[in-house]
Amino acid sequence: MTHIFSFIYYDNYIYLYFLNLNSACQQFFAVMITITILTLCFLAALSCKIKKANAPVLRALTWYLHLVFLFLSLLCLLLMINDYGFKGTQTERIFFTLYAGTGMLVYGLSKPGNDARHVYLMSFFGFPFLLLFGLLLPPLRTITLVAAITLLSDSDFHRYEIDDDYALQTKTSGILSTYPVYSLVEDKYLFFEKITPDVVKPRAFLRTLKMDKKGMDSVRIQLRYSGNKIDTVIALRQ
Repeated sequence: MTHIFSFIYYDNYIYLYFLNLNSACQQFFAVMITITILTLCFLAALSCKIKKANAPVLRALTWYLHLVFLFLSLLCLLLMINDYGFKGTQTERIFFTLYAGTGMLVYGLSKPGNDARHVYLMSFFGFPFLLLFGLLLPPLRTITLVAAITLLSDSDFHRYEIDDDYALQTKTSGILSTYPVYSLVEDKYLFFEKITPDVVKPRAFLRTLKMDKKGMDSVRIQLRYSGNKIDTVIALRQ
């Protein structure tokens, strides 16, 4: 669920007032960034195919750019497996999206072929048609819809600073996540950060939050949700 937040700071508390949006608007704004980039890339690739564009220099540059985003995407996956990531809440999503988008563009600029590279690039361009095919078939409709939302929807992130190196993060993944996931984010190695998920349980929508740092290695977190209260202490350094 997406919300509009109003923040009032008083005595270290953050009061969050939720304004529920229409469910259709929620999903539209949740997927807008990813779908916008992929739609533009797909339309550009389709236009190049229709016009039979011949631009070898542009094709080569786009291919090398695609390889760069392939490397970054693989690095993102490796980092995510180990609970790390690039700094920023949507950095990995942008890398994955641009990896797929540049694949579409290279296919649009490429000549027809039957080699492995052509099949690889065609998988990016054919993905929208595969989704459409799945939505048209009733037995596959539910699976296709869940897969589309999982791949295309952008999660809703909010971060609350503890100090210069640590922050508490909430992550809500549209209809796939009923309640936000609370994670501890630690600044690491210039371009990276360590993300420790599920530091606060049970999961619940945040209404008030108070964080009080205890020394250098722990923080006390107090939050209220639906008339209940969670009071816990988490370690900043393992």
